[in-house]
Amino acid sequence: MYFIQHIESITHQDSFQKENLWSILKPLEADHALISPDYKTYIPAAALRRLSTILRMGIAASKACQEKVALEFDSISVGTGLGCLTDTEKFLVTINTVSGDILSPTAFIQSTHNTISGQISLDLKNHAYNMTHTQNAVSFEVALMDAMLCVDEGKKSVLAGAADEAIPFLDRLRGSLIETTHPFTSGATFAVISSDKNQSIAHIRACQVIFSGDNPEAAVSAFLKARQTELTDSDLILEAGEQFASFGAKHHHFLDYSGYYQSASAFALHLAHDWFLENPEAKNALIINNQETGKLGLTLVSRNEA
Repeated sequence: MYFIQHIESITHQDSFQKENLWSILKPLEADHALISPDYKTYIPAAALRRLSTILRMGIAASKACQEKVALEFDSISVGTGLGCLTDTEKFLVTINTVSGDILSPTAFIQSTHNTISGQISLDLKNHAYNMTHTQNAVSFEVALMDAMLCVDEGKKSVLAGAADEAIPFLDRLRGSLIETTHPFTSGATFAVISSDKNQSIAHIRACQVIFSGDNPEAAVSAFLKARQTELTDSDLILEAGEQFASFGAKHHHFLDYSGYYQSASAFALHLAHDWFLENPEAKNALIINNQETGKLGLTLVSRNEA
């Protein structure tokens, strides 16, 4: 099994280091903003000045997870849909406007997608397996599947998470390359998973990515049937849309709480985990990530037996 030892999120909700997200959760309002922790607690001031929002979120959430578990991470798996957008934009603008001078490599180095996992490793002084996965809206699910494979291989403390950030340029892509009516937001969620139960309340039963999701209902039914369960057995369905809202279980559109960023399904995992704190009788939570047409990320989370 893949037990969730600890989980942290930095989002537009007041989610960081909260024991139960459902006690503070509310739909995003028009004046929403990223609620950042005191990054100086986790990042030296000299380094903090040169780090973009996505790197700050990733480092802070990862270090907060490390503080809550006994073992150092022996694997790190990170998903990101668009990577370090702030530094990518800065690098491209510099190329376009500066001529005849030697360009600083800093923005380029920090613009690559694997900068997030690399910076986490550097700050934690961690030399273990380190991997970045970028598959658009299912980046987190692929990173989580990799982390689960690491547990299967005998790793004892695996950090799995995802992060994405919003920049104003994304609004120019709305309706063409990005189809969403939700506000663009930033967010990072990281979880520690292990084969040891310890004091954890929930575990990940299964995670699957389907890249030809032409029939989502059939795909979800097959996914659950393979785990000897059905949609009606889900006490909670967290979905990026509304297609499964009428299947009898408690249903939430998780983008209403996270806003739109490509790895927002990682925040849905945090919501699923805390659902078991909020609802002592709940046994199963299903995350259906259907943010993008034709792609489907499915994660089944269950309460640990006593």
